Amino acid sequence: MDVNVKHCIVNAWVGGGWYPKGQERLARSLIFHGSTADPLFFQGGWPVGGYNEDCYYNIKASCIEKAIELGYKRILWLDCSVWAVSDPMAMWDVINDDGYFLWKSGFNCAQVCSDRCLEYFGVTRDEAELMDDCSTSIFGVNMDNPTGRQFIEMWIQSAKDGIFESSRHRDERDSKDQRFLFARQDQMCASVIAGKLGMKMHNPNELTAYYHPDNTDLVFQMRGI
Repeated sequence: MDVNVKHCIVNAWVGGGWYPKGQERLARSLIFHGSTADPLFFQGGWPVGGYNEDCYYNIKASCIEKAIELGYKRILWLDCSVWAVSDPMAMWDVINDDGYFLWKSGFNCAQVCSDRCLEYFGVTRDEAELMDDCSTSIFGVNMDNPTGRQFIEMWIQSAKDGIFESSRHRDERDSKDQRFLFARQDQMCASVIAGKLGMKMHNPNELTAYYHPDNTDLVFQMRGI
């Protein structure tokens, strides 16, 4: 990717805990591995309003909306549990060429989506069973790509409409369907949108992984502190 294209890595935390330390670890790792992206990091605040701040997951949409307002064309979100283990340029190449980066969590949307989420997007649970769930710990978009732009605009709107709001645990208020395991807040919305748009997802251990110290082909790993 041309490093002159305005690109950023977005990260934020609210609520304290170990998240500030995770953000610091991420920042150090990006510097160490020569990241060329602007670090757009936020601490304890909401850069764009219009979201229910009682739902902490909405902070992701608020921050990415701010990145778009600032004119960034390539945007990569990284959770506080993530750190770089090699030069991030390989990730930017995917985002530039494909228009986005998504990776599979190992679940499907029938297992992780609330009834309200599926109804909002006009998807049945049978249809959702055929859609992969993506992990929004690490995801990116190319705003010059029509699919990447449509994906992120639909995702931001779903946050503003309150669709991220759900329990982290199995709760029959989210769904009584036997296939449902637990809701995934921002992740379930991203996954259904990706399914509707026919977006591809990378497998774990392709550029990204849950903690996997023996894999030397990764760009990012993730594990909480």
